[in-house]
Amino acid sequence: MSARVGPTWRGPCLQLQWRPERCGCSTGTRRETDMRGLPAIISACANANLRDFVPLHIDGTMAGRVHHRRAPYLLKCLPWLQQGADVLLWNGDDPAGRTRRLAEALPVLAEAGLARAPTGELFDVVRPFGGIPLARCDRALLPTFGFPGYGVHVVGYVADAGGPLIWIPRRSHDREIAPGQLDNTIAGGIASGMTVIETLRKEAQEEAGLPPPVVDAAQPTGGLAYCHQEGEFLRDDTLFLYDLPMHRDVRPRNLDGEVEDFSLMPWRQVLELLRNGASFKFNCGPVLIDFLLRHGLMDPDREPGYSGLARGLRGSAL
Repeated sequence: MSARVGPTWRGPCLQLQWRPERCGCSTGTRRETDMRGLPAIISACANANLRDFVPLHIDGTMAGRVHHRRAPYLLKCLPWLQQGADVLLWNGDDPAGRTRRLAEALPVLAEAGLARAPTGELFDVVRPFGGIPLARCDRALLPTFGFPGYGVHVVGYVADAGGPLIWIPRRSHDREIAPGQLDNTIAGGIASGMTVIETLRKEAQEEAGLPPPVVDAAQPTGGLAYCHQEGEFLRDDTLFLYDLPMHRDVRPRNLDGEVEDFSLMPWRQVLELLRNGASFKFNCGPVLIDFLLRHGLMDPDREPGYSGLARGLRGSAL
């Protein structure tokens, strides 16, 4: 394995947030109007109103968040939950016991519309990543309880004299999540017991048919954290980001049915798609905007709103 894709991920983690009043793109010029699509992508990803959610503590550890409208029902049907002072409490079980209780709760919550259909994929309930899991649960339960989720997103690109050409896949139309939308070259959640690199290799093989010698060129570039609200569900996600330089003669091909096709697009075309509101999966646009900023493809002297985009991706550093 290449040293650039070692067993431990390192890099800054961007805390995705958006303050529209800081975007600097509201004075009405043609260029500024074009920039409005980019701020919208960031705000749509980090859209959660956390005041609508009640913290969930497991044995004194902040483990998740539950929408306040759901809390009474969960307290009624899940006897292991208790009401605290502005907080839900789960005390007394060990990790194996919590895993068992969550598995028993899933069909009940799914039947009531409070959880998505079971996926069969087990994810760790853990904060921060790499810590000791408090439990394991089906991936479908993460947004029900606002448990943190972790994933890998990779931008695969081909170097070109006019700037990078980026491999953009379109998701299959039969997907439950974001059917038919555009995605990043490789993307996937980190299942229980998997490392970042193991996940990257697994998803690269399944989603893009890329063998380890190609994947070993991937370079860690940072992270992206956000809270995304979908109705009363909450995704509290951290993505580990990678750039993957690829030879022009290497063409991704999907093997697991998640991707309909791949297109090799000039970076300017990708930027225009983002600006014009093309249908990217909600968390893919910010990853691509970050790629364009890092590679110097957007000029801060010529792009009104550049500072606001940087603030949205990196917090208040600028």
